[in-house]
Amino acid sequence: MLLSGCDNHHAGLGHMPTAHATNQYMQPGYEGYLNSDVLTMPEILKEAGYHTYMAGKWHLGELEDRRPHHRGFERTFSFLGGGASHFNDQRPLSEFEKPHSEYTEDGRTIETLPDDFYSSDFYTDKMMQYVTEQQDDNPFFAYLAFTAPHDPLQVPDDWLDKYQGVYDGGYDAIRKQRLQRMKELGLIPEGVSQNEGSGLFGTWDELSYEERREAARKMEIYAAMLENLDWNLGRLFDRLKELNKFDDTIIFFLSDNGANPKEPHFYAPNTEESIEREYDNRLENYGKINSFLSIGGAWAEVANTPLSYFKLTTYEGGTQTPLIVSGRRMHKRGVVTDELLHVTDILPTILDYANVPYPSTNNEMKPLYGTSLKPCLQEETKQPVRNAFDVLGFEIAECKAVRKGVWKLIFMPPPYGEGDEWHLFNLKEDIDEDNNLARQLPEKYKELKAEWEAYALSVGYIEANGESALAKLGFEEFYRFDPKHRIDPKSGLGKAPEKNVEPTDLGD
Repeated sequence: MLLSGCDNHHAGLGHMPTAHATNQYMQPGYEGYLNSDVLTMPEILKEAGYHTYMAGKWHLGELEDRRPHHRGFERTFSFLGGGASHFNDQRPLSEFEKPHSEYTEDGRTIETLPDDFYSSDFYTDKMMQYVTEQQDDNPFFAYLAFTAPHDPLQVPDDWLDKYQGVYDGGYDAIRKQRLQRMKELGLIPEGVSQNEGSGLFGTWDELSYEERREAARKMEIYAAMLENLDWNLGRLFDRLKELNKFDDTIIFFLSDNGANPKEPHFYAPNTEESIEREYDNRLENYGKINSFLSIGGAWAEVANTPLSYFKLTTYEGGTQTPLIVSGRRMHKRGVVTDELLHVTDILPTILDYANVPYPSTNNEMKPLYGTSLKPCLQEETKQPVRNAFDVLGFEIAECKAVRKGVWKLIFMPPPYGEGDEWHLFNLKEDIDEDNNLARQLPEKYKELKAEWEAYALSVGYIEANGESALAKLGFEEFYRFDPKHRIDPKSGLGKAPEKNVEPTDLGD
């Protein structure tokens, strides 16, 4: 959505590989890679005379003609998958992640990485190299997609102990500190109460002394990963200043989703036993090569204070993320919390500032979902980006939501929802999403339900049939993204042959 300005169902990621159901696999909008129905930001800007550079995570197609070098980027150093070891061992998150756990540079696969490779450091080095080697004065578009702080939680040795002891107070103490600090910064209203969380992950008091040490240490590594990322951004900004290009550069910084609750065994076919057997997760090896750690659900909820839930859900904790926009041409300063913005707004905003029109396309190309934020970023502008009648829809993995003004309707499958019930919230009065108003306000419920159904129809949403395409195909065949395995949703014909993959191997 960021790179195309289009809804994920239009751009080819109606579902994330390898989670497709058999009736979704290779259907339009569910190709599993950035499809040819949308234009990308680098494709548009390159045509307008911009240099286009990328370093970092792609995860939008690993086959040869779907890599970033083929979608408008002139210079690239890219990791094709969703996550991996941050060091030079290139270890994938699981066996099923192997097919796209590769690095490429300028379209060529990289077999080995330097001994001192660390993802955030190296991606930044590459971006600094690309902007430095540019021989002309043409403008550039740079996309720096860090994999940090995606699990596994790892940092170079000299970063390991930067936050030692900071998280020893536990979940509640850190949540209270963050809530108070957010109020002081103006990020949330003074009257917002503490969100006690989902209750799915237990309390700090229930942990043993050893479990507390382990939990606190995970957050120490996580915080160090974030500071390392921040330090690397500082290195890049310093280089732009040396090149006299910083003042003319507009910078957008955002997170892709809420904090991550997933444990290492989430990634099929991992199990708790296989993680313990195959990795060195002793406390003294936390954060080093051959360790595989995540912060887990309890810390993820703390990290999303005061929002509900986390990544993988369409609660605010899984969909509302920070955005920082900086540059000499930004006239608005300070904290803005009363605008409803969407990730697809970034592309039209950048084109607006660059004075590059969105190309005229034929009717086969999908429409932009976002709108330019340039008026919002001008101090004198009073008109909101979206009004009380504008609608935003969301869906992935049957997690559904629709926003309209202050209202939000949400559906969550188990384990984070009842699986058969929609909830209605007034986010202006209930940022925690605690007070379900669906029964109290049936007309508002019907209004937003109709809006979601209209959204689903407009983007080609396909409700999953509960039958895993991965189980039918096996992971190697799945990653071929071969249309011959597509099932006709009307006739049911074209079902793929059975493969020797047990359903119990598929994880969540």
